[in-house]
Amino acid sequence: MQKLRKRMGWLLVALSLPIGVSAQALPTMTSATEAAGESSPSELPKKSAAELPRPTAAPNEKLEPAEQEKRHGLPSPSPTNSSPTAPQPDPTNGFRWRSAMKQSLLFLAVEHGFRFATEPGTRADLKGPFFRDWFESASNIRGWRDGDPFLVNYVGHAMQGAVTGFIQVQNDPLGIKPKPGFNRAYVRSRTRAFWWSAAYSTQFELGPLSESSLGNVGLRPTKASQHPQAFVDMVITPTVGTAWLVGEDTLDHYLIRRIENKTNNRVVRLLVRSFLNPGRSFANAMRAKYPWYRDDRRL
Repeated sequence: MQKLRKRMGWLLVALSLPIGVSAQALPTMTSATEAAGESSPSELPKKSAAELPRPTAAPNEKLEPAEQEKRHGLPSPSPTNSSPTAPQPDPTNGFRWRSAMKQSLLFLAVEHGFRFATEPGTRADLKGPFFRDWFESASNIRGWRDGDPFLVNYVGHAMQGAVTGFIQVQNDPLGIKPKPGFNRAYVRSRTRAFWWSAAYSTQFELGPLSESSLGNVGLRPTKASQHPQAFVDMVITPTVGTAWLVGEDTLDHYLIRRIENKTNNRVVRLLVRSFLNPGRSFANAMRAKYPWYRDDRRL
């Protein structure tokens, strides 16, 4: 019995020896790990998503728009911020004042040349003191009717307004491409054309190179009117002229383009362009272009 007790005691001692060694070795291993600067997984600091490094693409790697937005926070192209069909005017070139003035002066010379060639009274009235007759003629403006025929007041001057409006448009990078309609770009562009036409008309009637100064219209009454210098031309030219211009824009966009898409005959195309857009054709001639020329497309 005593031998059995001794053997059981030795067995218990033998079993407890490895357990004690392991318990003593664990703190030693932990301290060694801390000394090496390593932390246990549970003690690692948690980083937010913003602090984590983002994956970068290779230099030549092409990313899809969605992947660009995901990786770099860039907005993907959308109809609101990228439109390949939107007008792209050259931001370095503003309104070409010098060119527009030259073309307007050339048109003015053509009109006055026609007056001198076809109106004997205009040639006769070139005599006399220039400034006195000019101021007196311009100061006699009053009333609506000036005695000219309907064709002159409401067709000829309307076309004059369309031509001068197109001179403004073709020298304005912001006015060439907008589609006709009630969109902001088109309305603002044609409003600028209206004011250019109004300024030209005022100069043509009353300015230093006008009917009042060259030929002294309004200086004396005529058989057709007691007041040959009236307001009809200065009003009709920019208003009806701009409406004429818009009408030509509409024809060019919706009818002329449609005809061009149905035929490759260059003669048909140039005739349609020239005769259905007479105001634009005349303005093209003032910049030494063919009547059928278009800024936004070829023949």
